[in-house]
Amino acid sequence: MRQSIRLWVVIVSALSLLTGFSVVAAQDDELTATYVSTGPIGVNPFLQLIADGLTQAGEEFGVTTLVVESADITALEDNIRAEIDAGTDLIVLNSFDSVDALTRLTAEYPDQKWVLVDAAIDSPNVRGVLFREHEGMFLIGAIFGSLTESDTVGFVGAFDIPLIRRWFVGYEEGVHYVNPDATVLEAWSNSWNDPGTSAELALAQFEDGADYIAAVAAAGNTGVFEAAQEQGFFTSGVDTDQRVLDPEHILDSMVKRTDVGVYEAVRDLAADEFTGGVVTYGLAENGVGPAFLVLEDSGVESALPEELQEEIRELAAQIVSGDIVVTDFLAPAEEATPEAEATEAA
Repeated sequence: MRQSIRLWVVIVSALSLLTGFSVVAAQDDELTATYVSTGPIGVNPFLQLIADGLTQAGEEFGVTTLVVESADITALEDNIRAEIDAGTDLIVLNSFDSVDALTRLTAEYPDQKWVLVDAAIDSPNVRGVLFREHEGMFLIGAIFGSLTESDTVGFVGAFDIPLIRRWFVGYEEGVHYVNPDATVLEAWSNSWNDPGTSAELALAQFEDGADYIAAVAAAGNTGVFEAAQEQGFFTSGVDTDQRVLDPEHILDSMVKRTDVGVYEAVRDLAADEFTGGVVTYGLAENGVGPAFLVLEDSGVESALPEELQEEIRELAAQIVSGDIVVTDFLAPAEEATPEAEATEAA
């Protein structure tokens, strides 16, 4: 459908030039929304969820959708410009890698509507979709801190950058909230897609005594999962419910509902209610958290003891109410929790 519309525009333009008359094409009032990724989606759950949210919303609200996978970051801006030229109503982008291109394009095309997942810029037609990942990771840390028999747990992340450091800080605080004497190991693969290095880092932490290791290495998580299966330690996934890959060893997954953020933006487009600004999703909005807590129909039965599940639900309620404050590593210094630990409000 999208291709036929574009072809018709070309034909109409050609007829206008040849005849000298103004040819008015039949207006197709069908709304369109496209997700232009920063790279191939592959097995990256973060990117896949964005695409899923777009597609689902399009089907439910009558919006024609398209997913454009950029070969790499150098192709991103050309792909975005192609969607602008096609008259796409809403363009969805992801992450800080899109910020430079988006900043330029919002100046050139001030009426274009945008969604930027996991980042935000100051522009009236850009909706920044952000998440309070530290809240969900606190609960993953509390799970592992409660279950560890060695009092040593691990964390394998992608890059040691503020966004991912935010995940680690929340995780570490959750561990120490329930198990103050536990040791928390950390390691970084320096890649979004390096299962080999991620596996090596997880195995090293296992050798150092970690019996539960959180995997926050994007597509590199598969390496941690393979190491867990090989050595018998336990782990967790991110973004989607990755328990399905190995329910015996992947005890839970820190779900990050990027699909919901995109879904709601497309819904608002269809209702002519789309606005820019920043929208954040945390535990209160059911936008982040352990899969057993966030997903109603995941199809995977939780391996966590019922008593522990109830304890985690209680911790989540305390975070939502403000009785527990989890440090946000991205918050300004004056707003962040003073110490790198969760505190109970007086």
